[in-house]
Amino acid sequence: RTKAAIEHLHQKILKITEQIKIEQEARDDNVAEYLKLANNADKQQASRIKQVFEKKNQKSAQTIAQLHKKLEHYHKKLKEIEQNGPSRQPKDVFRDMHQGLSGLSQATHTAVVSKPREFASLIRNKFGSADNIAHLKDTLDDGHPEEASRALSGSATLVSSPKYGRTPGAGPGGLGSPKSNTLDSHHNNFDTILEELREIKDSQSHLEDSMEDLKAQLQRDYTYMTQCLQEERYRYERLEEQLNDLTELHQNEMTNLKQELASMEEKVAYQSYERARDIQEAVESCLTRVTKLELQQQQQQVVQLEGVENANARALLGKFINVILALMAVLLVFVGSTIANFITPLMKTRMRILSTALLVLFLFFLWKHWDSISYFLEHVLLP
Repeated sequence: RTKAAIEHLHQKILKITEQIKIEQEARDDNVAEYLKLANNADKQQASRIKQVFEKKNQKSAQTIAQLHKKLEHYHKKLKEIEQNGPSRQPKDVFRDMHQGLSGLSQATHTAVVSKPREFASLIRNKFGSADNIAHLKDTLDDGHPEEASRALSGSATLVSSPKYGRTPGAGPGGLGSPKSNTLDSHHNNFDTILEELREIKDSQSHLEDSMEDLKAQLQRDYTYMTQCLQEERYRYERLEEQLNDLTELHQNEMTNLKQELASMEEKVAYQSYERARDIQEAVESCLTRVTKLELQQQQQQVVQLEGVENANARALLGKFINVILALMAVLLVFVGSTIANFITPLMKTRMRILSTALLVLFLFFLWKHWDSISYFLEHVLLP
């Protein structure tokens, strides 16, 4: 039985040790989680997380302290069992009490049968009447052990009085000493059982307090997590609204850009059309001027030819002038038709615009210095 009790205590010690390790690991996990959350949280959330962590850490410290206390108690109990042997079990205590009480009743019955008159007289002298005996029974039933013990001690004194003699097995040596020792051992065992029951009751009350604290802690954690979820939901809604606003703004900007591109395209087309029309009007005015110049040149040629003495020179000059005029007319017609047909393509590239500008400048130069050119032709080509 001693070995079984020691083995049972060893199992309890191992269980308590495992619980202490689990609590320490849980506390370390709480510390790691707190450090992780504190690094990623703002000031307000960090303060709340710190409060929750402190409560959890305090709870873990209390639990570990209680487990250490239980572990010390079990170690102390193990040493006592190894030194003094195991304490008697409640069943054995009750069995011994029953045997002791049955032996006591048998001894009392023997004493009463052997000397009924003396016992009755003693009872009558001690208690007065049967009513006092009933009163003593009621006192024992009502649970007043001090009064009952005083009454029993008084009766035992009367029974064992040397005045009436001593019955075998009923005197102090035969009845009082062994039974009193048994009752003392039973009383000690009862004290041990009551102490264990008291410890169990304290443990149960402490467990209830722990459960209440755990329930309150879980409620606080639930409230905190609910608040965090509401805050995250509010942030998510705000981010979603901002994203929708940015998407709508982007779509509006794209629509505005498309409208601006369309308006710019219309403006460029209109400006190109206006420039082409202006160039066409300029070419028409240039052709009109060229026609006027041809008429003036013809008139001047007629006047000049009348004063020329050499007929061949006049004929040659006239032919040459006609050829030049024809070439100029062909050139003007070609240029006019080319400008009229290709005015828009000529304005598309810079090279074409430059060529057109040079041609216009060349024609303007011919028109501006036509007198000098005519004079040069008359005096140099016609001696």
